[in-house]
Amino acid sequence: MDFLKNNSIDFFKEGERNLNEGKYNLAMFHLEQSLQLSLKYKLYELTGTYDKTNDIIILLNKVIELAKDNKLKEIMDVEYTTLELIKQAYISSRYLPFTYDKKFAEKAYQVVKNILNVLGIL
Repeated sequence: MDFLKNNSIDFFKEGERNLNEGKYNLAMFHLEQSLQLSLKYKLYELTGTYDKTNDIIILLNKVIELAKDNKLKEIMDVEYTTLELIKQAYISSRYLPFTYDKKFAEKAYQVVKNILNVLGIL
């Protein structure tokens, strides 16, 4: 299942590149994909399988529950609103007339980076 981890890293790097190029909607999409795949990778490490949902909040809660990780719980508690907006980016960045701004994309980037660091992905 290393492909999940590798794809997560690739999506994260692509999100970073999009952010630097001012393509904030694409950055949000790629950051969401990175986070989603990294959480599925961690769930697979912990259980040998992962949920077939795209919902990063559900996935993160499951990882927190299984790993009993206080750092992830703290990120979830402090950054819940940001995580909800990242979750929505799965659809809105591609299909809806919604535009993310630089400040929010940078915030999302930091949240995803922090989670990937705690998970040992980065």
